[in-house]
Amino acid sequence: MGTREQTVLLISSDEELCARTRSELQLRERKLRIAIVRSVDAARMVMREETPAVIVLQEAAVRGNNRDGVPLPLDAVVSVLAGYAPVVVFGNDERPVELDALVAAGAADYIGLPDANFPAAAEAVERRLKRSREVETHVRAAQNEKQLAEGCPGIDDFGQLLRHELNNPLTGILGNAELLLSEVRRKNDGKLPPGAQTRLETIAALAVRLRETVRRLSQEWETNQERSNSPK
Repeated sequence: MGTREQTVLLISSDEELCARTRSELQLRERKLRIAIVRSVDAARMVMREETPAVIVLQEAAVRGNNRDGVPLPLDAVVSVLAGYAPVVVFGNDERPVELDALVAAGAADYIGLPDANFPAAAEAVERRLKRSREVETHVRAAQNEKQLAEGCPGIDDFGQLLRHELNNPLTGILGNAELLLSEVRRKNDGKLPPGAQTRLETIAALAVRLRETVRRLSQEWETNQERSNSPK
């Protein structure tokens, strides 16, 4: 069975950026659908019908949005989107500090977009698409009863992938939570210690990554179950 078409959801109102992104990605990927929306709210509507393999978010598309007159925080938007798919943020220049934890957790990438950096942006999306295909391949192998009975090495690969994808963020969540609790108990004054906000941001970012990983694995498993159960 060949590789199925993947979808990249691009959130941007910049027509030039959209055209160049489409051109760069289609040069690199053959089976690729690019869905373009102008706002985060429009992206949510699209994701009710389908789940993209990667979400590309132009930073300006968030900065220009408001809810009840209050600008949407970039890190909050990326956290929500990362629950659907990995997020590659196309930014203006340097990465905002509020995204540090999400990037470190593997839930997002941030690429500044001077013209010379556009290939790096396309490469970041391409890496995410490749990772998604690897997950699909391992899930498909794990569901093949014949391979399972024959002790296919792909099953071990999938188990290793699963342990790596889930254990890494879980270890980070537990480690940061334990350090934070230890500092709070040591001070015993009811106040959060210095650096607590950073630790909490890291915990939240790792939880987002874990949620995205579980969603991705579950989606691939269900898709392949539907295929295997469909009439030949």
